[in-house]
Amino acid sequence: MAEFDDTSLFQEDDHRVAYMFTAPPITTAATNASPTTTTKSAPGRPAKRRRVSEKDTAAPLPAQEKDDDEGRQWPRLFNGLESPSAADLRKKTYESTWPVLESEIESVLRDANRQTLEEVVEFLNSDVHECEGRGRVPAGFIITGPNIAGQDLLFSQLGDVLAERGEGRGRFVRLRAGEVGNLKGGLKRIVREGMGGQEGGGGEDGRMRGGGRRYLDYDLEALRVEMEGRGGGRVVVAFQDSEAFDTGLVGELVGLFHSWQDRIQFSVLFGIATSVELFQARLLKTTARQLYGAQFDVVQANAVLESVIMAAVAGTKAQLRIGPGLLRKLVRRQQEQVAGVGAFVSSLKYAYMNHFYANPLSALLVDGQKLDKEILQSEHLEAVRMLESFKSHVEQSVEDGRLDHARLLLENDDYLKGRINRQAAKRQQYLGKLLQSLALVIATEHSKRSFVELYEAALDEGISLDQSPGPFDLGDAIKRSTPEELIGLIKRVMTVIVDGNPSLHWNGMGIGQDAEAAIDKFEALRADVERLIETSKKKKTSLKSKYSSQSRVLRTTVVAQKVQLSRDTATLTEEDNAFTAAIDDFFAFFKTLVGCEPLSNLFLNEVWQYDYHLPYEDVFVPRPGATFARALSRPHDYLGCACCDKANGSMVGTLPATSILYHLYSEAGASINVADLWAAYYALVGEDSEIGMDERSALVLFYQGLAEMRAMGFVKQSKKKADHIAKLKWL
Repeated sequence: MAEFDDTSLFQEDDHRVAYMFTAPPITTAATNASPTTTTKSAPGRPAKRRRVSEKDTAAPLPAQEKDDDEGRQWPRLFNGLESPSAADLRKKTYESTWPVLESEIESVLRDANRQTLEEVVEFLNSDVHECEGRGRVPAGFIITGPNIAGQDLLFSQLGDVLAERGEGRGRFVRLRAGEVGNLKGGLKRIVREGMGGQEGGGGEDGRMRGGGRRYLDYDLEALRVEMEGRGGGRVVVAFQDSEAFDTGLVGELVGLFHSWQDRIQFSVLFGIATSVELFQARLLKTTARQLYGAQFDVVQANAVLESVIMAAVAGTKAQLRIGPGLLRKLVRRQQEQVAGVGAFVSSLKYAYMNHFYANPLSALLVDGQKLDKEILQSEHLEAVRMLESFKSHVEQSVEDGRLDHARLLLENDDYLKGRINRQAAKRQQYLGKLLQSLALVIATEHSKRSFVELYEAALDEGISLDQSPGPFDLGDAIKRSTPEELIGLIKRVMTVIVDGNPSLHWNGMGIGQDAEAAIDKFEALRADVERLIETSKKKKTSLKSKYSSQSRVLRTTVVAQKVQLSRDTATLTEEDNAFTAAIDDFFAFFKTLVGCEPLSNLFLNEVWQYDYHLPYEDVFVPRPGATFARALSRPHDYLGCACCDKANGSMVGTLPATSILYHLYSEAGASINVADLWAAYYALVGEDSEIGMDERSALVLFYQGLAEMRAMGFVKQSKKKADHIAKLKWL
């Protein structure tokens, strides 16, 4: 028998890749270490690592780095010609403007869910479940509506409220379907957060410490010991977006809570987007019998969004006005994508950042008295003269015959500076008139539009009660009012004039002569209408106006055996004519208080209005498919290299490999033969072409480009043919 040489056989590790790692250089501190530090661990055995928390690993920033961050300046615009004081003024204006709005938004969000939070906390703290639902787990079913994104804010606020009123005894645990996949994972989260979120409380073997003993990290006994050490208390488990949880998982958790109810006081909360009936139908009957709960309704997301817009967009505290076009896109995105209020707040903050960071004229938004000669440069004046509102103002001045005024605006810098400094007062005057008109229109309760629609229309088209049809066409509705409705309308209008609108932070017309004249006028009208009502009651007749439906009668006439219908006006009494005159007087005077022009008609409105769509769409409505397609079809637009300059969207061999494959990919069908693709690619870059690339180098670039196409989601391996790739995107 032949003898085999063992050295000629392949060993097990012969085909494996070997890696070489270079050790870091030994520092001086390591060479000077004492011998005792190296003999603590056995040779060849790694030292045991100590568990540290995130607080220990987070090193504080040096004082110098903090100072550099606080003193960092914004870039100087106008190609670097902007003065440092102007750039610093833009930064300070943003830092003083946005925090005010942010605190106002937080206040609105807290008030929006305040009633629901009070009801939920009262239910959790009540003893009704102890007498009526003995032996069952208290459960609160919170109906949030289809806007699931609003549940995150609601449960975070609920956790804060329970933490404040629980005096540190109770625990609030929030579970999300994406974070809890099975029973063990849910119990781990409940135990960990129920014990105060002690990440360091578990050992390396996954055990929790409690009462001197060590428990498994999903053992509720550890939570019981922890709660007893705190003197008792309740553990509230909230299932956020409960419809997304597996029904079996919810049933198992509720069953465990029910069995531990005599040792740990559990309460559960369910965020429901549909209804309690549909949610109960998904649960097992045994699970439903273990729950005792109540239903709570939440303020709908549309109402919360409208409150945020009234306070942070349209209110007096908003120094920057969001234009009607951008505001319309923001609201439409909230409705179409079912996004939470947080997405709208982020979009609003991004608009503020864009305006103050990238617009040099945002420095003019401060009070005119603060604009000294160092801040208002010649570049600012040149930019102002390029604005559309400036051009329109000059053209209108020429048409009106004010030629000297137009010439001074174009030629005299000092005259233009004076006009700029006076714009702060005119801006406040316009905003006061705008909010006054909106508040009075809302007080009539005759508009069928929401506040957001009214505000958008006011900025875009202005406010005029003579518009017919239009969002402010209130004439017919007001004139058809009954005497009682007119008195109620007068009272509401007088209340708005005196007290203003708290949601808009508008304090009313004040105590000037205009406000006193308006109050006196409305008081006289109300007294006249009340007198007419008393007179009609004495005469036992109904008081009506010529605009009401009661004054119009239908007459029937028979002529030549044909019935003809005609409308006629009923005879009005003296009191009816007087009531009609009162309605006409009220509406005529009401029109003098309501009205403003469009925002685009104001001089220098671009300084304090932001209505640019593209930056918002690029960030919050990204289109990666279109971006990839443009980058691959026209790489010169992004790379700016000379090799792609002559392509002009066509396919040439000088393009990057991925771009060439993309052009071939767009011409291919649903299934692409890799060999044919390689042949077409090599024909463009091979040795016979102008590029003259050898086959090996071309093959490397081909595989690299094909891998990038697969990473971007354009192709995948075909399951039908091994040598083909499947096309995933159609252009």
